[in-house]
Amino acid sequence: MRRSVYIFIFALASLLVIQAVYSLQWPIAHDEAPLFYEAFLMRTEGRVPYRDIFDFQMPGSYLAYYFLGRLGGFNAFRIRLLDLTILGALIAITFNALRRFGKIPAFFAGVLFGLKYLQAGPLLALQREYLLLIPISLAVWIGLRDSLTNLHRFSLGLLFGLAALIKPHAALGLLPFLLFDLSNLSKQPNISAIKSLALAALGFALPFGLIALWLTWTNALIPFLTIAKNYWPLYAQINGAMEVHTGAERTLAILDQTWRLGDEAIWLIPAGLGVYFNRNKPAYLLTSLALCYAIYPAFSGQFFPYHYIPFTYFVILLASLALTNIDDSALSVGRKILPCAVLVIILALNVRLSQTVFRQMQRQPIASAPNRVQEITRFLERRAQTGDLVQPLDWTGGALAAMLATRTHLATPYVFDFYFYHHISTPYIQSIRADFMTRLQESRPRFMIEVTSIDKPWVSGPDTSRDFPELRKFIAENYALVVSKADYSIYEIK
Repeated sequence: MRRSVYIFIFALASLLVIQAVYSLQWPIAHDEAPLFYEAFLMRTEGRVPYRDIFDFQMPGSYLAYYFLGRLGGFNAFRIRLLDLTILGALIAITFNALRRFGKIPAFFAGVLFGLKYLQAGPLLALQREYLLLIPISLAVWIGLRDSLTNLHRFSLGLLFGLAALIKPHAALGLLPFLLFDLSNLSKQPNISAIKSLALAALGFALPFGLIALWLTWTNALIPFLTIAKNYWPLYAQINGAMEVHTGAERTLAILDQTWRLGDEAIWLIPAGLGVYFNRNKPAYLLTSLALCYAIYPAFSGQFFPYHYIPFTYFVILLASLALTNIDDSALSVGRKILPCAVLVIILALNVRLSQTVFRQMQRQPIASAPNRVQEITRFLERRAQTGDLVQPLDWTGGALAAMLATRTHLATPYVFDFYFYHHISTPYIQSIRADFMTRLQESRPRFMIEVTSIDKPWVSGPDTSRDFPELRKFIAENYALVVSKADYSIYEIK
């Protein structure tokens, strides 16, 4: 049985390596493109988020992609290498964190998560939930022990503070560690509950304090607080179908989606076996973390696939615990066969070859809109000159991927245009519309690239529109249409 399990894990690891090699050909796409383009603006133009770039991301997102962008030179191949380096680090951290349960579940967990990550192709590549798994997995490695030292408590707070700088609700995972630590304090008379919580709070607050100093130093703190106060509540009303939902309708929709667990609920079956076979505090701690990140997507109310990355990670860790002591000769045959059979069935139903890799094997296009990105890229390479400014009217439709590839510079602080088309009657959206028009009139970019394809995407629902009269008038009076396609247009200044 032991040899069969190792052969099976080796086969899964081989499949992971094959897909990893194919992933080196993946382009910078979807959410990666705008995030790396903003990092490019920070690197080459010295732009500061919130002050010179209008976006609603947390400061940690900017810093993470700036760091990765600089390391990879904003080159797609090198960024993919960094992506796989992060995946390798996650597998190594996971292995060390779970070794107390045995080498087989420790290795199986890392390999299985890698397969699930690559399965989604470029859609999930380097998403923020993936990046915040680095500090969270390190926290698991540190905290998955019978008792904590003061340094451990501080480190846990620090790691979850770093994760929360990318997504605030990533801090949910700190709660189980605090509760489990408090339950163990009776065995440690030299530390009180107040001191335990204070150490974690100090570690958690440290990265936020440093970020606040940086934003203050760069005159970006007030713009950040303005966006957080005025735009975050508006964006929070947009659901996963890019529809504006409010009130009871939104609450019911969130409750309906939360229990579905992003189509990953099937993993609860082997996860349940893993907990049953390991009725101890470390297993219960992992269960608590899985529960925390099961409700994590509800805080955004959008339930995009990448929101379930942390839950998928922890439920896979629990499922891997079903293989604990599988190589113990003292176990009955039934105890060995049951978890293996369940995992094989779940793998057959839920883990598959990435559709992107499958297309690559058939020599088909990788990206969903490769022609658009390539066409815009070729246009900018051919027509744009040094010093030309370009204004995209896009989100994730490909214009920013082309601008990053050609190192084209942005005309205004507005990287996207979807802000202008939802909650249009609110004073804040009207104010940023007016500011956008002022910036356009001042910069007068040579080109404007407007993507109209459905994969842009568009926000719909109450108080939304696809009409921006002032922008249409400005384009009509000052620009000529030089490229007209079914899914995008390019305008050049007259």
